[in-house]
Amino acid sequence: MVNPATEASRGRKTAKLAKRECRAQDADLLFCCMAMLQIDRSRLMRDEPLLYRELQGVCTLCPNKQDCSFDLASGFDSVRWDEWWLYCPNSAMLTTIGALQKCSHSPRHVSANAFSHLRLVKD
Repeated sequence: MVNPATEASRGRKTAKLAKRECRAQDADLLFCCMAMLQIDRSRLMRDEPLLYRELQGVCTLCPNKQDCSFDLASGFDSVRWDEWWLYCPNSAMLTTIGALQKCSHSPRHVSANAFSHLRLVKD
């Protein structure tokens, strides 16, 4: 059985760690945004290393770090979430990655052998 006090303590530690890591330098803001969007950073790094590096580079060179750090500190309330799309050059890609990672199963490709039992009807 899970102890509620332990879970609450773990949640506070995670929140403190996230706040400490969300600094406006290098790609720290990207990692915080990925955490906010529930993107598995290690999975992305393993599956798409070039995309991962590109996201880091774009974030590092972004001129809108103050807006981003403000939004991450406020937890992306509903008003600022709409504005995030306007200033973040990674927003579309991050949203797409988040959606794809949340899919439980990737589409499976069916080979032609799966249809070998079907016959064409000739008129």
